[in-house]
Amino acid sequence: MVKIGYYIIIGLLKVVSLLPLKIHYFFSDILAFLLGKVLKYRYSTIMINLGRSFPDLDYKKLTDIAWDFYKFMADTIAESVWAYSASREEIGKQVKIEGIEVLEEAYNRRKNVAVMLGHIGNWELFTGLPHLKNFYGMNIENKSFTYVYKKPTSKLAHLVINKIREKHDACSIIESKNIIRHIIKDKEGKNIFFFICDQCPSARESDFEVTFLNQKTYMLEGPEYIASKVGMPVVYCGVERRGRRDNTAVLKLICEDASAMPKGEVTQKFAEYLEEDIKKYKHTWLWSHRRWKRKA
Repeated sequence: MVKIGYYIIIGLLKVVSLLPLKIHYFFSDILAFLLGKVLKYRYSTIMINLGRSFPDLDYKKLTDIAWDFYKFMADTIAESVWAYSASREEIGKQVKIEGIEVLEEAYNRRKNVAVMLGHIGNWELFTGLPHLKNFYGMNIENKSFTYVYKKPTSKLAHLVINKIREKHDACSIIESKNIIRHIIKDKEGKNIFFFICDQCPSARESDFEVTFLNQKTYMLEGPEYIASKVGMPVVYCGVERRGRRDNTAVLKLICEDASAMPKGEVTQKFAEYLEEDIKKYKHTWLWSHRRWKRKA
């Protein structure tokens, strides 16, 4: 049944993704209305998260942010579907990169680099980037990009998500549980590992906490642990969504060598950078996620 579902979804995706982007945005407007006004998808979770994160904002402002979030989430889904059949060059027109020199210097200085990012902006577009050297002037090959992910519990979701992310062959994909083995096996490789670091960790995964968005918050320790074990430089990537067709990755150096940093400092700095971006573009973070389900 899983395979049948997979082929049906991918078949529909291939057909629908061929539509022009402006048509996808038309359907996005409808989807946003359904999610936000009709179904009220995870509305209580969204409002609780927003209220605790921004206690100084009044109810009207919080509901405005929530509605903007639904529109953003619908756009993210629409753009991800469109990107399945779009060329790398078409995707590249939707994405700018600032701070390229930060990543290049880190990459040239060491064999491997860790990039930490959160669920902010349309992060999915970056798995289909065009040839970095030709399009952005970045002296790094696409094949050096490795996306580290946590396998979904749903086998169907796992198959579909991986198919979408591997479509353009712009990056490699590896499960987080296999990452240390991969690095040890390929010591001489030059890779840039992308870690999404803002999920709520289980008690087994982490007991490190920071103050994040006005709340005591447990943070994933795995990316910092891996980077410190092999002395990687660490770069923060903030994906700023400044409007439709206007996504900008802003790169900032966290440290040149994670092994030389006090324990927790890399994760703390990541949380600070991410919070700055969320406060700047409030509606573009994943507010529907039960981020504080584990109380610190």
